[in-house]
Amino acid sequence: MRALIKTTLLLTLACLPMLVSMVSAQQMAMKYQHPLDPLDSNELKLVKQVLLKENKIQHDSSHYFSMVYLREPLKADVQAWKAGDPISREAFAALYEYESNTLTEAIIDLSEEKLLSYEVIPDKQPVGSFKKDSIASDILAIDETWLAALEKRGINPDSIRVHGNYAADMGIGPKGNREQIVSAYYKNKKYKRVPIGGLFAHVDLTDQKVLKVIDEGKGWSEPTDPGYFEGDEVEITLPAMKQVMISQPDGVNYELKGNQVITPHWKVRYGIHNREGLVVYDVQYYDPYQERWRKIMYRGSIVEMIVNYGSPDLLNATNNYFDQGEFRFFQTKNRPLTAGSDAPENATYLSATVHDHWGNPVEIDSALAIYEEYGGPLWRHEGHARRATDLTLKYYITAGNYDYGFIWKFKEDGTIVVDNELQGIVHIRSVERPNDMPGHNNEAYNGNYHGVTVYPHVEANNHQHWHVFRLDLDVDGVNNSVAEVNNISPPAGPENPYRNTIIAQPTMLKSEKQAIRNVNAASTRRWRVMTPGVRDSLGRIPSYVLMPSEGAVPLAQEGSSLSNRAKVLYNHMWVTPYDRDEMYPAGMYPASNQQWAGLPEWTTQDRSIENTDVVLWYVMGKTHIVRSEDWPIMNRAYMSFKLMPFGFFEQNPVLGKPPVTIPDGLTNTETPDETITGQKPTGDAKSSSKNRE
Repeated sequence: MRALIKTTLLLTLACLPMLVSMVSAQQMAMKYQHPLDPLDSNELKLVKQVLLKENKIQHDSSHYFSMVYLREPLKADVQAWKAGDPISREAFAALYEYESNTLTEAIIDLSEEKLLSYEVIPDKQPVGSFKKDSIASDILAIDETWLAALEKRGINPDSIRVHGNYAADMGIGPKGNREQIVSAYYKNKKYKRVPIGGLFAHVDLTDQKVLKVIDEGKGWSEPTDPGYFEGDEVEITLPAMKQVMISQPDGVNYELKGNQVITPHWKVRYGIHNREGLVVYDVQYYDPYQERWRKIMYRGSIVEMIVNYGSPDLLNATNNYFDQGEFRFFQTKNRPLTAGSDAPENATYLSATVHDHWGNPVEIDSALAIYEEYGGPLWRHEGHARRATDLTLKYYITAGNYDYGFIWKFKEDGTIVVDNELQGIVHIRSVERPNDMPGHNNEAYNGNYHGVTVYPHVEANNHQHWHVFRLDLDVDGVNNSVAEVNNISPPAGPENPYRNTIIAQPTMLKSEKQAIRNVNAASTRRWRVMTPGVRDSLGRIPSYVLMPSEGAVPLAQEGSSLSNRAKVLYNHMWVTPYDRDEMYPAGMYPASNQQWAGLPEWTTQDRSIENTDVVLWYVMGKTHIVRSEDWPIMNRAYMSFKLMPFGFFEQNPVLGKPPVTIPDGLTNTETPDETITGQKPTGDAKSSSKNRE
């Protein structure tokens, strides 16, 4: 009997891989419906199965899975695909073996369940922060120089932990090794957020040794409780507001078909990418005059997000957080969106599948919200007005102390608004000064400090946010050209006799180097994407225009770590010809000891961007000079840009919109004067537009 049971068990185990493979294949066939749908949980499991079968990983925890995501098919193949056609699926995986400090890249054919390629990537560090990085604390715990520095400050070594940043280009160890620059923090919950000042160390995590201890002989090192934000401990002291409830009793105006959203005006495909977060694909608008769907954008997403800090200590000099390129957007730590706060009550909340550090699928509930919202008046004149209803897709991440919302808003008039929300808790450091009174010369320039004290000896330091977008626009087709447009007043003379004329002057951008440009607020500079040689009946060129934001520039100077690692930030606009493998503007692995990777390197080729498939890379930034009102938690801040139709339609595409009918009893028709004072307004309230005619 025992022999029979043993034989049955062995047969079951022998057949298990085949059974799992069959089940996976059947389930996958049911889940994805389009070549650009993101990897589902079964496909993520299949990646691991293939790598185990090929002996590229030895067991579940032999390698960290730095990134696993869909290797998107070539654009031409996607555009040729039709519903019902077979779908070939490939996955890209970056693996990291910590003990040997080996980074490898694999491409797996999911349809055939086989390994297509497996390549070691030398001298690079992976994307991801891993549990084993905590070994830095153990390495320093036995270093005599480090212990002596703690003893000099009267600090018990057992009371602290260390935390830091990847050394990258500031590293002093062997190139390719995993190296951090760290500071000490108290373990006590009340004090753990404030670093001990003036003490740093370079730690080689690969060779497990201390490379250098830097003791500046100064800095605040006393345990300090700054009143750090704890959401569960917030005391309610303010009155609640009467709620504004958003409902759609007649239903929504959009339809979800798999990963596609369809409205009377828009078709948008979406996905949650394991590095980039929310990606929109195949954006189309229905032209009511031509009575057809017209293509606008093949793919759009944020492809790097960086925060650099502006105080003169070593730790903050390395605080150049590449939230995508170093930390994969912290996606396994994402929290579900909060209904009614993060998104309105009428939203449709959708889950997303990402992966953990071991390559296992992780399901995030309510990761994405899709909803319609009131967008103000669509158009208005005198007593004639139409209401705007915006379609919105929203995705949130929590990146350490900050929270970011990524919003794609599709307006009925063909405008696409990209809003990025900045929220969370500002970064703090210890300083010797107790307050912001004048006269503290420590770490000040011309009497100005590098932030604001939020508690004695605790400074919230100034910093900058950078969001880099990759926008693969296909305006009415794949081949496009790009023009820079500046508003100017021509020189006084026969063409401008009264010195009052205004023209929009386009300059065609012909090559990559010519297209490395910056925002100019004075001329309202923008960039126009068009199909060359196409004009409408009145000679106008159908196009879409990128309208940029305020145009912040990096304040980290040439030769800084930021300029070495993120040269892309030093210009607002880049244009390249389409290349499926050119995805990340600061390079694939920016935690590495490298310089000028990504866009600065690719564009040295100075390829033509005329009448070809082009990609726009837009750099949007914000300088955050911290206020006392930002502590202990900041209120929402925004960065935003627009993609607007310019000559794309014959005329206003929403002219024929009907007026809104509001049910009786839902409006308050009192004027503000009646509501506040009980008095009727005086004066002539009739239209005065004829007075200007």
